[in-house]
Amino acid sequence: MATILQTSTLRVELSPLKSLTFPPLEVQKGEVVLLKGASGSGKSTWMHALAGLIPFHQGSVTIAGYGSLVAGKSAPKQWRRDALSFMPQRAFFWNSLTLNENLALAAWCKGLPQSGADLNSVGLEGQGRQSAQSLSLGEQQRVSALRAFMGSAPLLLADEPTASLDDSNAEKLLQLFRAQLGDKALLISSHDHRLAPYVDQIITLP
Repeated sequence: MATILQTSTLRVELSPLKSLTFPPLEVQKGEVVLLKGASGSGKSTWMHALAGLIPFHQGSVTIAGYGSLVAGKSAPKQWRRDALSFMPQRAFFWNSLTLNENLALAAWCKGLPQSGADLNSVGLEGQGRQSAQSLSLGEQQRVSALRAFMGSAPLLLADEPTASLDDSNAEKLLQLFRAQLGDKALLISSHDHRLAPYVDQIITLP
C-alpha cells in the first residue's frame, strides 16, 4: 500500500504552561484510521494541526504528492485546498443558498467544475433546490461528507462526525465514508465506540 499521510511526533503549545504531544502517525491509501480519546484528550487539536489550521511547534506532517509542513511554518493555501479536505464536527451551509448552490460553491472554492455533486448517493434524490435548513442533522452530515469528498485531495479529516447522530444516521454516514473512500485515506477523531467496525486502525490518546 502507498502511504498517504506520515507524521513525526507533533507538539502543539496551547499556552506558555500547557502543550500537547501526539505520536507519529502513518495512514495508507484506502485506510480509515480512528483517533480515539476522551473529551479533552486533544483529538480535535491534533486534527486541526494536521490540517494546517493551527500551528505546531515540533515535528512535521507529510502528505504524498504535496510535500511537508514543518514546525513553525504556516500551511500554504494550496495545502489546505488541494492536499486534504476537512469535515468539521458541525456542518456549515449558507442557508440563503440551495443544496445544489452550496455544493457548487464548495466546488468553486476547490477549483472544480460546478456541475454539482450526486445527492442521490446520500439519499436526497430531487432535493437539490431545498435549503440545508430543511434537512435533518443526519442528512446535513451526509451532505457535508459528500462535499468533503469532492475533488482529488488524497486525505480526508473528519472531526467528531457522528457526535450528534443517532444509531441509524451514524450507520448511514459511516457506510457513506466507506463507499466514497476509494484510493483516499480517512482520519476520524471521535470517542464514539460505534465507529470501531468501520475502521482499519485505532490510535488511542491517553
